[in-house]
Amino acid sequence: MKNVTISMDDELAQRARVAAARAGKSISKYMAEAAREKIEADEKAASGKGRNRQLEALERIFAGPKWDVTENGRMPTAEERNARR
Repeated sequence: MKNVTISMDDELAQRARVAAARAGKSISKYMAEAAREKIEADEKAASGKGRNRQLEALERIFAGPKWDVTENGRMPTAEERNARR
């Protein structure tokens, strides 16, 4: 286990001490858990961004220009679609 020194303003230090005491933890354990939660949330958000980029790409494709493939208000049959012209 590593020891880490952090600096924070007096008000935040006091609030952290009170929050740790309410949780029944030492300030060290409380801050370590807070750091772990923050890192895990950031990693989850970062991995979600990759998925969001894929989703956004698909949405752009589906929102693209529409091709009217109907003929006289109906979809063409397989024979009509594959007919050589």
